[in-house]
Amino acid sequence: MTREARLAAALGGSAAPARDRAFALRVIEAMEQKRYPGETLRAMLRAGGIAAAAGSLAYPLLAWAGTNAEAFQNGIWGAAALIGLVGLARLMSARATVLLRR
Repeated sequence: MTREARLAAALGGSAAPARDRAFALRVIEAMEQKRYPGETLRAMLRAGGIAAAAGSLAYPLLAWAGTNAEAFQNGIWGAAALIGLVGLARLMSARATVLLRR
């Protein structure tokens, strides 16, 4: 007799009850809410602050870019190069971490 059959016999049912995925998801969500009570609020405030900073810098940037188009284009290429370099460094760091943990 298997464990599930013994449990079903003990509970008086003909078969073990089916697993309820919605209940499991609700339990996981409740535990996450207890574990991280203010994480959502902090993430929203952080995103709002970044959006406000970007919005406040948009007008001066566009006004400056109209008169200094060549410098603006060079700045865009420089920023793209830095973003690529940082992305490559993060990728290599992640790969090195995975390899060193083995």
